[in-house]
Amino acid sequence: MPEKYTLELTESAERVYSSLCEAAQKCIDSGDVTNSKVTLFNMVEEILDKIIPHDPFAPERGLSGPLSGLFRVKKGRVRVCYAGASQQNRIVVLYISDTPRKQGDSNDPYALFTKLVTSGKYDHIFDKLGVRRPKR
Repeated sequence: MPEKYTLELTESAERVYSSLCEAAQKCIDSGDVTNSKVTLFNMVEEILDKIIPHDPFAPERGLSGPLSGLFRVKKGRVRVCYAGASQQNRIVVLYISDTPRKQGDSNDPYALFTKLVTSGKYDHIFDKLGVRRPKR
């Protein structure tokens, strides 16, 4: 049985999650449970509740280059990027993106995430987790 991990969201990831939840709830309240906003929120929920906690450090989830040491789960057009410390049984979701991936595009989720990471925005989280900061 896998270890139990505590999953936390950064403030920015929490904002995206709350926005997706609110949009999905409006659709559900209006009776439109098949709306793509509901599907999108359900994908994010599955990633956070089932996929990441089951095996957060799976090698195929590891990112490379300047994001080495960080992980991601992709499902459909959703990308959830996170850092974790196995010795603390702790995962911190850094970034949630529901924008389509188009390599080279200025809105490519990995390009945006790389800018955030290399800017030092998450350094305090890396320090708190006791993980190596990605190279700049």
